[in-house]
Amino acid sequence: MNRTWTIKLSLVCILLSLMLVVSCGKKKVTTDPNADQAVTDTMDTATDMVDTAADTATEEDVAMDASEDEANREAAAMAQAEDDFINIDLYFDYDSSVIQDSAMGIIENKANWLLANTNVTVVIEGHCDERGTTEYNLALGDRRAARVKSTLMNLGVDSARIKTLSYGEERPIVMGHSEAAWSKNRRAHFVIK
Repeated sequence: MNRTWTIKLSLVCILLSLMLVVSCGKKKVTTDPNADQAVTDTMDTATDMVDTAADTATEEDVAMDASEDEANREAAAMAQAEDDFINIDLYFDYDSSVIQDSAMGIIENKANWLLANTNVTVVIEGHCDERGTTEYNLALGDRRAARVKSTLMNLGVDSARIKTLSYGEERPIVMGHSEAAWSKNRRAHFVIK
């Protein structure tokens, strides 16, 4: 944007200098029609140059604005993808570490995001509902996280970038003693490191 204004300002200064030179010349004793025509031609050329520069600057502005808009859209899409990666959990059936068919699309999206962001390491947290013993739920949470890790590895994600951690029943996301609460607590959650 500054470059465009610099070009415009320079061309305006050139035009004003030309007009000043023409208007400040010595008084003519005789009128030379060819000289008047030369001054008119020079002024027309300078005006055309300013108009062309302004048109070029406008085209550059439009191209630059389009480029900035595209960059903003890409940044917003990347931010949304990262937000989805973090905030969309995988849910499991009661007393199970089997990944549901309906969750495979979510895992594939997470794998694609990890493959596109090779500098990211992720921790998969395994969670359970409150039913069962603490030891049993820790083991079940571990199996859930390990199953998700294995699936991501099968989709091409390097195992060195994936850590697992089980919280069992210790960190419920929904408090309550009903199936509605329990179903939200049986999950694998993703944390970017």
